[in-house]
Amino acid sequence: MLRANHAVRLGLRAASRNPELAFGKALLDEGGSLLALLPVGLAALLFLGAARRNLVQALLATLALGWTAACGMAVALVIAFTVSMLFWAGAVPVLAADAELGRRPPAGNFLLLLSRGAARVMAAGLLGFCLSLLVALSCGVALTAAAPLLIMRPSVLLFCLVALAGAGAVLGSVLLDLLARLTLVRAAAFGDGVTAAFGKAASLLAARLGGCLLITGAFLLLELIAATVAGMLTGLLPGFLDPKGQLMALGPRLAVSLAAAAVFAWLEVARMGALAALAADAEGLIDSREPESPPIAEVVVEALPVDDSLNLSELP
Repeated sequence: MLRANHAVRLGLRAASRNPELAFGKALLDEGGSLLALLPVGLAALLFLGAARRNLVQALLATLALGWTAACGMAVALVIAFTVSMLFWAGAVPVLAADAELGRRPPAGNFLLLLSRGAARVMAAGLLGFCLSLLVALSCGVALTAAAPLLIMRPSVLLFCLVALAGAGAVLGSVLLDLLARLTLVRAAAFGDGVTAAFGKAASLLAARLGGCLLITGAFLLLELIAATVAGMLTGLLPGFLDPKGQLMALGPRLAVSLAAAAVFAWLEVARMGALAALAADAEGLIDSREPESPPIAEVVVEALPVDDSLNLSELP
């Protein structure tokens, strides 16, 4: 059985051996964010242009464009989701093959794999998104309905129920995220249909729940470290009270944000690679036996710059 730490190493190696996947994921993430902000930016430009002539008309125009901007953001999010699913349709089989082969797969298979699994991965991703949205809305409605009761009739039992609902929301979101990712892996790398992929993903999650949670925790820790380093580098730049310093700091801030996006994309690809390795191990495709390391003494002796003519056994 493949251990969680070994799966994390396989995922990190797969992401490092295929850097174009992390680079493409970073471009897709940044492009999706900019596309979602485009309707808001256009509405702001329209408001500024109209405010030069008449402020009241500018406010009325902005209110009229509210639904238009919201619909534009929704369309942008749909486009970003579709492009992301198409990316995983080609990237996940490559990561699974890398974990199975222990080396970089042959080049030129990404587009072929994408064309074969696009429909399955799209349906699997939509299923996972709908389940996550349904659970999030249910927990949100429950917590919102409990808030007035806590104010009007506070009690220990009600506080316990609200705390239980909040903990269930957090744990449920983590488990549903894992289930959605494993469903994507089954649909993309193993060619399962949506129903079969969901069932096998649920079975794998139940069988390897501890390993899946350890993988999630490991990558969460790595993402926290990356976010802390990015925040520290950004904090070294001039403060908000210095306009000239802010203007000079635009370049470094942009560089830090792009570097952080690349690191987060690399970790995201590595996480999918680790889950793909776990799914491949469940199918018996990966030799989970880790290579034995040589004794420490032999490693140290071989590293010493000793002349070959010197016999080590003669030393005192």
